[in-house]
Amino acid sequence: THIHFHSTSSSAFFSPSLALPAMAGPSGILFLLVIAMPAFLALADTPHPYCDRPCQNELSLHLYLHQFVAGPNRPNRNEEFVLTPGYPLGFGTTLIHDWTLTNTVNPSDTIIARAQGTHIQASRTNANGWYISQNIVFQSGRFAGSTLQVMGTLTEQSEGQWSIIGGTGEFTKAHGTIKYKMDPASNIEDGIRELDIHLIYTPNYPQATQSGTPPLAKLLGGCHAVDNCCCKKY
Repeated sequence: THIHFHSTSSSAFFSPSLALPAMAGPSGILFLLVIAMPAFLALADTPHPYCDRPCQNELSLHLYLHQFVAGPNRPNRNEEFVLTPGYPLGFGTTLIHDWTLTNTVNPSDTIIARAQGTHIQASRTNANGWYISQNIVFQSGRFAGSTLQVMGTLTEQSEGQWSIIGGTGEFTKAHGTIKYKMDPASNIEDGIRELDIHLIYTPNYPQATQSGTPPLAKLLGGCHAVDNCCCKKY
């Protein structure tokens, strides 16, 4: 903290009627400055909060994924074959998907998000060893326009997990997991998976990007909820 002293004539600081004779002249002014210095130093050492780093948010979502499987005579399918090399156990078979996510098992409900990506049969020993890489793109609700980057596997097991490895929009720097399990409401066309999404992310607020800049926090009056700061005092 810098303390600035402004030069002003002595009459601006002392009224002739109040000044003590002993205080007159430069030595008197120096004496007053020495007396006042502890107060100035105390102000200089007062800690000021500023945004050391943006705070992270924790979020849990519960959604249902609808996979309308590919194949002939399936007009509602939301996945398509891209590659079928013909190797044993379907090894190398590749599909592109645009699965839908809703709040309930009803596929006609409002689409909250879409899981868009690919799944590849990547196992030579298991006919259901699918590798998945996809973006979950939110298209309605408060997170519309934000995305999550998700990777993982699908096997013959009815339950499993995917990894959240990133995000955009509201979900900047997201990481976490998605636990999934097949829902009893599934049928031959609509494979329904219940998703428990748990993630930690850094909200994409303009103030939160100004990490480590004390002047900004002071202009904002310190750290408040709107700044989304984890504050330190310096």
